[in-house]
Amino acid sequence: MGLASCFSALEVVPLTLFTLDAGDFIKLSKARTSPRDHDMISGQKWSIYLLMAVGVWNFVGAGVFGFLINLPIVSYFEVGTTLTANHAHAAMFGVFGMLALAVLVFCLRAMQSDTIWEGTEKFVRVGFRGANAGLALMVILDLFPGGVIQLWDSIANGYWHARRLTFLMGGTYHKLEWLRVVGDMVFLFAGALPITLGALRSVWKRELSPMA
Repeated sequence: MGLASCFSALEVVPLTLFTLDAGDFIKLSKARTSPRDHDMISGQKWSIYLLMAVGVWNFVGAGVFGFLINLPIVSYFEVGTTLTANHAHAAMFGVFGMLALAVLVFCLRAMQSDTIWEGTEKFVRVGFRGANAGLALMVILDLFPGGVIQLWDSIANGYWHARRLTFLMGGTYHKLEWLRVVGDMVFLFAGALPITLGALRSVWKRELSPMA
């Protein structure tokens, strides 16, 4: 477990640098560049934003939350509890999910001319914000605080007590589980749905971009 903690911390470094590099592309779009460079950077800004989100979620989900639960003494009490799910959600979708969306948006942009992209971009913009906001709400409203409550109960009363049905279906922990619906709805209807509609629109109104 100690070795796993080291790897969780070390993997944050390259993706943090990757995020800073993506940020430089955004700065380039505001600087004096050739018309073609400017068009490519500004046209692909949402894929760049998604790549920046990869770095942010990697730092939070894999770095902070991963290091937190991989400490041997903590892992002994919390393994298989909501703190594990908290790390899994933030690291898995936050990193690999956002990376997949970045590739998707890059391809969608390449499939469309500037005129067609103006309509699709609205869906991508909403989806980007909704997916990140929804995932953040899942973590803030339920997964992290619920995991801490479950960890505390495991330390105080035993691991068996923190995993039994009467604990999971009652008290503050159960209320937080219901509160998570807010994050789920934001993620689904303001994140996943707009991006899906944008992808479908790209198929219906396919017209290759000059950048392709």
